[in-house]
Amino acid sequence: MNEHRAVAVHAEWCRLIAEQRGADQLIAHFREHVGAHYERHNREGELSMAVWMVGVLNFMHIFEHLFPNLTHADLLYKLCRHHKSTPGGPEPPFDMEAFLAAYDGPIKRFHRA
Repeated sequence: MNEHRAVAVHAEWCRLIAEQRGADQLIAHFREHVGAHYERHNREGELSMAVWMVGVLNFMHIFEHLFPNLTHADLLYKLCRHHKSTPGGPEPPFDMEAFLAAYDGPIKRFHRA
């Protein structure tokens, strides 16, 4: 299977999984994967860690289908808020304060409530 076909098949399968499983079930499985699976894979070397990360990324693609209304602006807003409350990481490559003031999505409205 060529790479382009693999991308299309992966996206379709992630969509089907998201449609057939509820958010609660997927989140519970994700939490198990992040915790218990990480503890197992963390001690087995770089390839084992890559296998764990592939599982995490698969979940992320499934969640993208499960929550299609989330935008990159929503993700950026949340990352900006995290950066402001947790200093020490790299500075954003843009005017974060201007973005935070201009962003008016649902995530910001949630934090105001």
